[in-house]
Amino acid sequence: MQLWTFFHERGLTTVEDFTEHNVNLFRVHLRKRELSENTIANRLRSVKAFARWMGQAGWTEGNRLEGLRVPQSAKPHFELIPPEVLQQLFSLYPPDTFLGSRNLAILTVLAETGIRREEAANLQAKNVELDRQNIRVFSDKTEEWRYIPLTEQATAVIRNYLKWRDLYFNKPARLGSARRTKQPRRIEAETLFLTYDGRALTPPSLAEILIRARREIGFRVHPHLFRHMFATKKAIDGESPSVLKRWMGHRSYAMTDYYIGVAEGMLGQIRPKASVLAGVKILPSSGSRRGRLSHPRPADLR
Repeated sequence: MQLWTFFHERGLTTVEDFTEHNVNLFRVHLRKRELSENTIANRLRSVKAFARWMGQAGWTEGNRLEGLRVPQSAKPHFELIPPEVLQQLFSLYPPDTFLGSRNLAILTVLAETGIRREEAANLQAKNVELDRQNIRVFSDKTEEWRYIPLTEQATAVIRNYLKWRDLYFNKPARLGSARRTKQPRRIEAETLFLTYDGRALTPPSLAEILIRARREIGFRVHPHLFRHMFATKKAIDGESPSVLKRWMGHRSYAMTDYYIGVAEGMLGQIRPKASVLAGVKILPSSGSRRGRLSHPRPADLR
């Protein structure tokens, strides 16, 4: 669909326009959007698979993209968002307006739950249980529901957003053709995060919020970076891999370990919950004489 949108905007609407040259223009377009090389490689692999199908189905004479070179995916390097940058980011939005409180809630949910961009945009309001402090998320990848707990701070930020959302949509405004009379705004979607006119916030629109934010703060932030930060922070906190796997919505432990392994250098910050040698006396007590080794008795050497 991204390829079709790119082609359609440029008037490339026939099968004859599906050429390696035009697909390479699509590659340049993705780079201009500042997508990572791994993301671009994934998009191009999908397009190549589509080209194979086009040839097999008889739409084209063979696979037109057979010679298209796609770089191998590399293990990505993620930088965790520094605390000062996080503070800058959250300071961009006023908490006492509808859109400001909404954007703060979006950032908080991404950071405190690690859910994907699409999952955040599609999150149903009825699946946010603030009294129980959890959210219920559906993953298209695993086709499963999962529960993720909310922190006290996340719960407070979402409550603030819902308060301003209710005030905004209950306030009469001049809408549509009947601009002479004020009428209440209407909520058109059941999702938690809404646009100013009551529609569901789409995944690209959610990503656009962060694109505008990074222009303001000068640091490249995107929804997936919050997901990586969540996984890494929970690993450093010593969270169970089994629990983390469920929260992240991964199919296998290998994928969970992949996210954690990207920041292996930080894993040295984990502190053991208990010593393996607990109960074993190794160093002499403080009452022993300093600088002298105790001489073992023959019985001690048996």
